[in-house]
Amino acid sequence: MIDLARVLMARELSTAQIISMRDNIKQKLLNFAVKESGKNASELLIRDAMPLTDFDFNSEKWCNQTTQVLSTWTRDWSKELPKTKFIAFYGVVNHTDDPTIIGSKFKVGASGQTVRDVVMHGKMRAEEVVKCYFDPILYKGQETIYVEHYTIAAGGVAQYAEEIELLAFVCEPYGAVISAPQASQ
Repeated sequence: MIDLARVLMARELSTAQIISMRDNIKQKLLNFAVKESGKNASELLIRDAMPLTDFDFNSEKWCNQTTQVLSTWTRDWSKELPKTKFIAFYGVVNHTDDPTIIGSKFKVGASGQTVRDVVMHGKMRAEEVVKCYFDPILYKGQETIYVEHYTIAAGGVAQYAEEIELLAFVCEPYGAVISAPQASQ
């Protein structure tokens, strides 16, 4: 298993390492969901997170949801998870030509009372890399995810201006979004 104790740029990992890392994160999320929900692993599925479906964005396009203030941690969005949904954030992709959001803070609670983790990803800008990975940040059902960003843009970042995607997996029961597999005939 790869040690993601620091932020790793995509180019620092081979394709095989990325596949292995993602598989390990999925297994960790599934184990977490089984333990917390009491459900059998066969009742649960893991899929990529979708911003509208899972976090109430206004579309399935990843971008900053609120205006970001220069040199200040600024709330971007929050979402209370349904009881049966579990999330693992594990990376950032910034599709913006000249990204200025250089950090993401993952908090818990309706007003972000507790910091779960902070990921500084400004190295992506400096090295002109669009994707980085980090140790998974887990959330369980009924927790409120509260995300803040930090920008270095003079004048801040307008709402929806930076295409910053948070890589995440969702673990939930079959039927919530995706139907259970059909038995072979």
